[in-house]
Amino acid sequence: MKSRRLTMIEYRNNPDNNIVEISVAGKITEQDLDQIVSRLKTDIEKHDKLRILEEIRSFDGIDPIALWKDVRFGFGYINNFTHAAVVADAKWMRTFAEAVGSILSAEVKAFETSEIETARMWLSKS
Repeated sequence: MKSRRLTMIEYRNNPDNNIVEISVAGKITEQDLDQIVSRLKTDIEKHDKLRILEEIRSFDGIDPIALWKDVRFGFGYINNFTHAAVVADAKWMRTFAEAVGSILSAEVKAFETSEIETARMWLSKS
């Protein structure tokens, strides 16, 4: 019996503000990324500028085509993100997020999983 790939990506937005939450568990595929990008574009059209919370519950990698599309989307819409909160237990992910944040115009802050409510408060008050 073939084992199924388990990926869970949740996208949550609040119609009353410009905060978007994305939760990832598993490996990100091209199809996963296409769905997220489509929803992000819709929210960018509505709000112009977004604040994003990325919760990484587990990360088993990303398909190469999905990675390429993610980079292309990121550069194309870089000025539409003002704040990014990265929530992850893996220290290397938090360190990477803060390093990338040092070269972006968006304010990026990393949080441990236990600090998710603090991350949400930071996004809503920034």
